Amino acid sequence: MPEKNLSESVYAALSERILRWDYMPGRRITEEELCAEFAMSRSPVREALHMLVENGLIERRPRQGYSVRLLDFKEINELYEFRLAIEEFVIARICSQGMDDDRIEELLALWSDLHARLPETAGLVPAADEEFHESLSGLTRNGAIVDALRDIDRRIHFVRLSDITSPERALCTCTEHMEILRAIRKRDLAAALAALRRNIEGGRSSVERAIKEALAHAYSSHE
Repeated sequence: MPEKNLSESVYAALSERILRWDYMPGRRITEEELCAEFAMSRSPVREALHMLVENGLIERRPRQGYSVRLLDFKEINELYEFRLAIEEFVIARICSQGMDDDRIEELLALWSDLHARLPETAGLVPAADEEFHESLSGLTRNGAIVDALRDIDRRIHFVRLSDITSPERALCTCTEHMEILRAIRKRDLAAALAALRRNIEGGRSSVERAIKEALAHAYSSHE
C-alpha cells in the first residue's frame, strides 16, 4: 500500500477514536505504540500525527511528545465570534452587490431537498453547511476573507461535528440557510444578518452543550 494511504488509514483510525472520546483529552500518543499497533514504519505514522496536529485533534509539546488536545472553550468562543464578524461582512457585501438568481435558486433547491428528506439527510448537513458558508465568502472576491474563513473552518472543523448532532439541529440549519438566501434575494440586509446570527450562535451553543455532555459521559465511562 502506498505510504500516503498508510498515513491516511492511521489518521482515520485515530481521529475516529478521538471524536468518539475513546481517547480522552490529555492522553499521550507515541510513535512507538502506533508503529507496533499498525505494523508500519515511522514515516507514515509521523505523517498521520502531523495531520492530526494540523486539524487540531492533538498537540505536540517539546520533550513531551503528542497528546490529545484539551478543549479550550475560550478559544472556541473566540473563533465563533471571529467567524460571525467575517460572515456579517460577507452578507453585507453580497446584499449590496447582489447575487446571481440562478445560484440562489440552486442553493435553495439543495437546502430544500436536505430539509424535506430529514432525518435521513442529517449526516450530510455538516459538510454542506461548511461548503455553504465558504461559497458565500467567495462571492466577495476578497482572497483575504476567503482564506480567513477557511482557516477558521479548519480550526473548528472537528468541534463543528458536535454542532449538527440531531435532526432538530439539522432542521434549524436548513431553515436558517434558506432564510439567508431568501433575504439575499430581496437584498434585505437586516433579515439576512438576523438569520446568519441565529445560525452561527445556534451552532456555538450546540457545540458547547454537545462537548460538555460528551466529556461528562466519557469521563464517567472511564472511571
